[in-house]
Amino acid sequence: MKERVTAALIQMEIRKGEPGLNLAKALTLLETAINEGAQLAVLPEMWLTDFVLKDPQLHLPWTAKALAHLQGMTKESDMVIVAGSMMEEEEGRIYNTSYVIAEGETVGKYRKVYLFEPMGELRIFSPGNKTLVVDTTLGKLGVVICYDLRFPEFIRPLPFQGVEILCVPAQWPVQRIAHWEILLKARAVENQFFVLGCNRWGQAGSYNFPGHSIILDPLGGVLASVHKEDIAVATLEKSVMEEYRSQIPSLRDSHLARSTL
Repeated sequence: MKERVTAALIQMEIRKGEPGLNLAKALTLLETAINEGAQLAVLPEMWLTDFVLKDPQLHLPWTAKALAHLQGMTKESDMVIVAGSMMEEEEGRIYNTSYVIAEGETVGKYRKVYLFEPMGELRIFSPGNKTLVVDTTLGKLGVVICYDLRFPEFIRPLPFQGVEILCVPAQWPVQRIAHWEILLKARAVENQFFVLGCNRWGQAGSYNFPGHSIILDPLGGVLASVHKEDIAVATLEKSVMEEYRSQIPSLRDSHLARSTL
């Protein structure tokens, strides 16, 4: 990881089935993040279309359009973008997929493994089957999506694979927002890495999404948060992670560390 990484969370309202509007808004907020010096940006889950459970095929072509815009932006700005998640189709299956974009290319993608049935995800999505660890100029990133956060055993191997920053795009509603913060902090503390949780903001039918996107250091300390349609920006200091890992060597003492020797 670089000694300092300036990270931004793009917390936005998402209009269901209006990818053109959502894309324009995201690009505007990303430009704001670039102007504030951000080197890494994270978008929310399903930021382009929302969960379109009827006729998803109508909206699938927008994923390629959005990726082209984001690739162009990273080529011009050197920013690394974790593109929340969007619909991806392969061999007749549709996935809830997060893309990591850098230097004008897609350098990694992660398909959500734990699908959230109460939101109807299993009606259209197939689950992924593996984690993502991707090398970037900023450091090694891991990505999980929303409901994945509730499965610590799934995330636990990531620091032993070199992950220093975990990005968590989400659509987490107000009824469980306390869980959102608790789980993000737990994942940061137990894995001794930075955690960037980017949530959706705004009303969607009967669901209220309060945002509360949050950037955490490896000790669970809040570096930045946001509670409206806006961005949160903070600087991640590598020395904080190294000092914590040195003082509390729980990663070193874990059976997972011994099994990798």
